[in-house]
Amino acid sequence: MATETEEFDGDVGAHGGGISGAVSDWVNDHIRTVFLGPSLVALFVVFIYPAIMLLWLSLQNTSGIGSSLQPGYNFGRIFTDAAFWNAVGNTLIYSFGSLFVSVGAGLAIALALNKLVSTRIRNTYSTLILISWAVPLSIVGVTWRWMFNGELGVINKVLVDLGLLGGGYSWLANSASAMLVVVLADSWSRIPFAAVVLLAGLQSIPQDMYDAAKIDGATTLQTFRNVTLPYLRPSFFVAGLITWMFAFRAFAIPFSTTGGGPAGSTETLAIYIHRFGVQLLDYGFASAVSLVLVAVTLVVATGYVYFILEQMEEIEI
Repeated sequence: MATETEEFDGDVGAHGGGISGAVSDWVNDHIRTVFLGPSLVALFVVFIYPAIMLLWLSLQNTSGIGSSLQPGYNFGRIFTDAAFWNAVGNTLIYSFGSLFVSVGAGLAIALALNKLVSTRIRNTYSTLILISWAVPLSIVGVTWRWMFNGELGVINKVLVDLGLLGGGYSWLANSASAMLVVVLADSWSRIPFAAVVLLAGLQSIPQDMYDAAKIDGATTLQTFRNVTLPYLRPSFFVAGLITWMFAFRAFAIPFSTTGGGPAGSTETLAIYIHRFGVQLLDYGFASAVSLVLVAVTLVVATGYVYFILEQMEEIEI
C-alpha cells in the first residue's frame, strides 16, 4: 500500500492559508497587543496627553497678551495669593463636612435597611435611595438654591409656619449659612453611595458573631461597638475615601448653588480654577492650581490606602 505525501510550497499557519488565516495567525501571535492596545491608546488620549499638556501649561505665563515659558511664575503666584488660601480652607470645610454628614447618614440608613427581614423590600428601598445619586450634580445645586431662597424657598416657609423664623432669611447671603447649604447639598447627593457600601459591609458580617455577643450578654451598644464597627472598618475606608475625593474636587454643586459667594465664602479650589481658566483666560495659572489640586488628592489617597492596608492586616475576619 503506497503512502502519498503532499508537499507544500511555503509555510502555512495553524489557521490555514489565505488572508483570513494570516490575520488569525497575527492575532494569535500578538494577543497582548490586540487586547491591551485599544486600552493603552484610550489611556494616552484621555489621561496621559492631557496630563502632559496640563504640566506644560502650568509652566507658561499667560497672564498677559501671549504666553512665555516661566517655570516658577505661576507657582510663586499661587502661594502668595490670599484668595488661594481662602479657597483651600473652604475646600477642606466643604469636603470634610460632606464626608462626615454623608457617611454618618449613610450608616444610619444602612443600619435601618439591614434590619428589614424581607430581602425584596430591602432591595426596593436600596434602589429607591439611589435615585438621588442619579440626579446630575448641577440639578442638585439649583434645586437646593431654590429650596433655600430667602423669599420663595420652601425651607423658609416651613420654618416660618412652625414659628421658628419670624420672616424670610437669606441663607445664601450669609457666609456661614451658605457654606452649610452647599455642604448639605453635596452630602445629600453622596449619602446613597455611602449607604449602599455600608449595607454591603453589614450583610457580610457573620451572624455567628452576633449570636456569640448575645450569649455573652452584650448590650446593643456593646455589640455595635465591638462587632459591627470593627467589621465595617473596610467599608468605612472605601466609602470615606471615595466620598472625600469627589467632594474635594467638587465644582457643580457649589458653583450652581452659590457661585462661590457671598464674597468668596464658598469658593472651592475647583471654582477658583474656573475663575482664572474660564473667566480670566489665565490658562497657565489655572493649570498650576489644577496640578496642586491633583497632587494633594493623590498624596492623601495614597496615604489613606496605605493606612487601609495596614489596618486590614490587623483585622481578622
